[in-house]
Amino acid sequence: MDGKIAACGVILAGGQSSRMGANKALLEFGGEPLIGRVARQFTAWFEQVVVVTNTPDQYAFLGLPMVGDRIPGLGPLGGLEAGLTASRFEQAFFAACDMPFLHEGLIRFLLAQAPEYDIVVPRVGGEYEPMHAVYARSCLPVITANLDDRRLKLLRVFDAVRVRTVESAEIAPFGAPERLFFNCNTPDDLAKARTWEREA
Repeated sequence: MDGKIAACGVILAGGQSSRMGANKALLEFGGEPLIGRVARQFTAWFEQVVVVTNTPDQYAFLGLPMVGDRIPGLGPLGGLEAGLTASRFEQAFFAACDMPFLHEGLIRFLLAQAPEYDIVVPRVGGEYEPMHAVYARSCLPVITANLDDRRLKLLRVFDAVRVRTVESAEIAPFGAPERLFFNCNTPDDLAKARTWEREA
């Protein structure tokens, strides 16, 4: 597709990987670490790329700017704050580091909806995909206030800002949602993703 996207691509590399038993970001997928795949894609797609991590030494090999949570240990909301604070652009697209089937066309579609909203988020089967979504810097005051008050549920932020929900019918042209938003949380997940990749 023509030209890089004028937005920040934020890779979320937090989490404990407790169900995987190892740091899932560094597990091999298609000949590279999972996070390396996402970083390679984001570098090709976005004008700015940032990795949110509290363990930057583990990801120095990516050669990308890294930022940590202002208050470590508070989950995804802290990652959103860190990524938006680092963004040079009004909009930032966030994705977890263990999502091997990101689709540039879908990401561009989400960002095309963003100018009128604070958040653009897919919803499949009634469930949001908040770690595959666009957030605007205009969300920062709400996110920061919630973090400071230890109100850590993302939906509290959704309730306080303008949200564009992208439903299944709009997502379908880009592929199957179960693949587009797939996370490698367990060894079985990783095995399934590797099978899909071989069959592609």
